[in-house]
Amino acid sequence: MSANEELNSAAEKTKEFVESTYMSALQVATQYNAKLLEFARINNEAVMSYFNELSRVKSPTDMMEITTRHAREQLATLTAQAKELAALGQQATMKAVAPFKNGGAKGMS
Repeated sequence: MSANEELNSAAEKTKEFVESTYMSALQVATQYNAKLLEFARINNEAVMSYFNELSRVKSPTDMMEITTRHAREQLATLTAQAKELAALGQQATMKAVAPFKNGGAKGMS
């Protein structure tokens, strides 16, 4: 194999490595954004439900009960959502570094 062919082969392998790494990162970013949109919808529905309940309040005690319950439920929901996003972020990081851990640059030579 001539030096030119070796250089072309290495360039092709590098291109394939970069493309696959980029596509993997893009896929993870898409999943993360979809999860953010899902959470936004869920949280919006919770707010609308809360306002709907408040519109039927007949006493200050009812208002306090509804508000306390809503706050407690939202705190639990937001905590779970934050954990899920952190896990997705961790998975994304592991997926992003995997090609390098597996000797991605070595495979191009």
